[in-house]
Amino acid sequence: MKTTQPTLSEQVRQAMSYWPSGVTVIAARYGEETRGMTASSFTSVSLEPPLILVCINEGAQLWPVLEQAGRFTVNLLAEGHEHTSAHFSGRPLDGYQPLTDEDSPALEGALATLYCRTWAVYPGGTHKIVVGEVKKVALGSNTRPLLYWNRSYRQLP
Repeated sequence: MKTTQPTLSEQVRQAMSYWPSGVTVIAARYGEETRGMTASSFTSVSLEPPLILVCINEGAQLWPVLEQAGRFTVNLLAEGHEHTSAHFSGRPLDGYQPLTDEDSPALEGALATLYCRTWAVYPGGTHKIVVGEVKKVALGSNTRPLLYWNRSYRQLP
């Protein structure tokens, strides 16, 4: 019986599941269209100027909206917001509309929201690496973050 070895992509995916991360919702609005997407690929780049980066799959519904808008928000999720993460990762909840009506939509109940202007975009395989210049920060309540590790949501002990 022949056994198949996992592809390199599958091995990388498995290795990355061992890396814990916070959970964010990236959101943008262009014209009448508003989109949000759950993402864990988010990091700080620089404090002077204040830059962050997110990685967006070119096939994601968010990408054309973010690309046209030239601005977006990064919303850090708190513990207990697994439903929000699921809503923005392809399992929408009927009637759930947690994004504000601002030009750069924010997520109600976020730990923090970073309001960003697109500073640079780089190719990254199937993704776009979007560097955003933080223009404003809104801090929410000082609760604990929603974490993702080994393909499941986790909580701090």
